[in-house]
Amino acid sequence: MIRTESAPRSVIVGVFLFLAAVVSAVSPMPLLFRSLGVLLFSYLAFAEAGLPAAYLTALLAPLAGLVSGDPGWLTMLPIVMSTNLLAMLALEYGWPYLALVLSPALNVAPMLFVAAASKKALFLVTLPWAGEESTWIVLHGLVAFAGVLVAIYLHRRRSRTP
Repeated sequence: MIRTESAPRSVIVGVFLFLAAVVSAVSPMPLLFRSLGVLLFSYLAFAEAGLPAAYLTALLAPLAGLVSGDPGWLTMLPIVMSTNLLAMLALEYGWPYLALVLSPALNVAPMLFVAAASKKALFLVTLPWAGEESTWIVLHGLVAFAGVLVAIYLHRRRSRTP
């Protein structure tokens, strides 16, 4: 289990990171950056406030993006939420060092499936990431890997201090 800050501080930081993820999901940025922002804040919430804050940020913050009324966000919402959920589950069950591989891999797995399946005749659909699937997959994998590295670094730093 990750070592977090003391109770009042971790709650305050967790709420702040959740609200930052909500702002990222609602802001008028391209869909890729909105999704990356939610993912990054989910990993930071895990590093600072633990798994409950990470799950809250990963699963509820993307829903706030529906307020913006962007049909592209509505289309990508199941992909964003499934990738976030799998990434947080990999953090929980693979912590600490197995999560370095498991979390980014499970984060991009739904995207790889959707990218492959959306080209088949049965699942033929035009997604907002048309033509940029590889960019989405690579950037989400890199953000997931960096998020796990930051979480491990902060965990080890807290373990050394008495």
